Amino acid sequence: MSDGKLNYRCNFTYENQKATVLLSPEAYRKIVALVSSFNDEVAWHGTVIRSTYSKFIIEDIFVYPQEVTGSTVNTDQEAYTKWLYAFDDEVFNKIRLQGHSHVNMSVSPSGVNERHRQQILEQLEQDMFYIFMIWNKSLSIHTLVYDMSRNILYENSDVEVKLLTDEDMDTFLEACGEIVRQLPGK
Repeated sequence: MSDGKLNYRCNFTYENQKATVLLSPEAYRKIVALVSSFNDEVAWHGTVIRSTYSKFIIEDIFVYPQEVTGSTVNTDQEAYTKWLYAFDDEVFNKIRLQGHSHVNMSVSPSGVNERHRQQILEQLEQDMFYIFMIWNKSLSIHTLVYDMSRNILYENSDVEVKLLTDEDMDTFLEACGEIVRQLPGK
């Protein structure tokens, strides 16, 4: 510092962290049924447990009172509150998912989606997590996992969404890939 200048060097590293969201077969069937059956948007909550620090399991899906159009979901706050508080504490404390459909549109969040997400996040405590999902009829998924306890946001490419099954699906598909041959030109 004899010349009056201070030099400072800092190296930042980024750990390529990923999250896995596993859907129980029941939750998956319900989401696909909702997305494929409704011609308007539809929204739901889900119960989620943390399996490991970056693995989350969506156990079940619950549709709440709502009024919908092809591009909006609105809630009657009084009916929604009554619906929400009807759950016992065990279920209520595991509601950590807000999902909805975007019928025949992309799964990119709208301004309304972002404001709703912010309202939910403002209610979370520092040791909580919350998952947001948008699905469309082509079964594309936009997924965000806010892990408040670890101060991490997992976004689309950081999140692997899989079906929770008794059999490891990746192992099954790998084995199938070894025995299924694609013919040239077909």
